[in-house]
Amino acid sequence: MPGVDGGVVFPPEELRKWTEEIFQKVDVSKEDSALLTDSLIEANLRGVDTHGITRMLTVYVNRILSGVMSPKTKLDIVREKPSTALIDCNNSIGQVASDYAMNLAIQKAKNTGTAFVATTHSNHYGAAAYWSMKALEHGMIGFSATNGPASFAPTGGRTPMLGTNPFSVAIPAGRELPFVLDLATTVVARGRITLYAKQNKELEPGWAFDEMGRPTTDPHKALKGLLAPIGGYKGYGIALAIDMISGVMTGSKYGTHFPGFLADNLKDPTDVGSVFAAVSIDSFMDLPDFQEAMDAAIREVKNCAKAEGVERIYVPGEIEMGIRADRLANGIPLPEAVLTDFVALGRELGVAFPGE
Repeated sequence: MPGVDGGVVFPPEELRKWTEEIFQKVDVSKEDSALLTDSLIEANLRGVDTHGITRMLTVYVNRILSGVMSPKTKLDIVREKPSTALIDCNNSIGQVASDYAMNLAIQKAKNTGTAFVATTHSNHYGAAAYWSMKALEHGMIGFSATNGPASFAPTGGRTPMLGTNPFSVAIPAGRELPFVLDLATTVVARGRITLYAKQNKELEPGWAFDEMGRPTTDPHKALKGLLAPIGGYKGYGIALAIDMISGVMTGSKYGTHFPGFLADNLKDPTDVGSVFAAVSIDSFMDLPDFQEAMDAAIREVKNCAKAEGVERIYVPGEIEMGIRADRLANGIPLPEAVLTDFVALGRELGVAFPGE
């Protein structure tokens, strides 16, 4: 599980209720608090703790209290065609803007077959899969991607110029679980390094470099240095493409133009750009036929001859669904360091943390 090695376990609904109340205390509307909380709790349930309340809750609250992220929603469509739109988010909460954008892409795709919606002047939007998966219930393929502050260097360099720039693709199936790919263009997200540093836990080799571009397993040196891209120069290329589409094309920040990392810079808006797409399956094939074909393809992959010592082959999204089932039944773990922060935050805002 990304960044979390156990801790104190809490029922998801207790954490959900408390988190919603925390956001409402900092002037986020009840409706927006519910959406924002759901995106974070779902990330925790799926084991993506780097994008759940475990890491992001206190960051978002601090940014709102510092005045660098607006708790109020103001979304303006500044360009629109039948299958596209660009939304100026006016520094609104990233998840609220993303929900509007993804839903708009889905509605447009119902009419045009495919749709592409982008957001500008937005904020961190949480886990990429939360948005791509919204298309599944509509019989569509979903896609989302976003950029962010520079955390790794182009191939051959040692100056941070590219963000982790995650993307997600969700494809519906029939009896099998849907295919859900969600990954950063670095070996691990910077949030995992942050969580490891909070726990003083050593990194895996190959995850990061220090300020001089030397490999390191020290999370504190890694936070001052560089993340490692996936697949070397290939990861660099993918990250650059996402930065150009999410940042350059939308008129948002990109590369080195970001004002700093979320938790470190409490003076300037992030000005993130994100993109969302929906593809209606019935534009290409009847949905039942596609679902049957997807089931067959997934089963072929899962029945591949296994390497020595391997018990099971997974498809993207399957492990997360297993974690989700376990955490729904048994609770979400919070490391002691995170729990301490939550108790302090609850006392500061007058919302007692569960068990206090």
